[in-house]
Amino acid sequence: MRDAADAAQSAFAELFTKWATVRSPRAWLRTVAFRQMLRQPAEYPLDAHSEPAVHPATSPLELREQEQQVLAALRQLPLAQRQVLALVYDQFSYREIAEIMDKSEATVRKNTERARAAMRQILGVT
Repeated sequence: MRDAADAAQSAFAELFTKWATVRSPRAWLRTVAFRQMLRQPAEYPLDAHSEPAVHPATSPLELREQEQQVLAALRQLPLAQRQVLALVYDQFSYREIAEIMDKSEATVRKNTERARAAMRQILGVT
């Protein structure tokens, strides 16, 4: 979790120096922070082999069973699908997500559909 905080702080510091040239600060921050996370030598927190990050004040026992199931299901998705779901959850538009991920809107929509279908199947939701 510390790596994520470091990447976010670094992205905010960089944004401060480039504020006048950034069109969409929210999307820019997300993109830069994510790329910095990927460059870090530590394992990326959403990697399929990692455990979910837990806030220090929260123990795994405090997570509800349903939350644990959702986190486990998310870890089974390919990285691109997890990224898309995170951005959709943050209320970015498909166009914005396509720009952030450097993909076409059609690819973003397809990854979103596949991720949602996989989550429904994994969680047994109809």
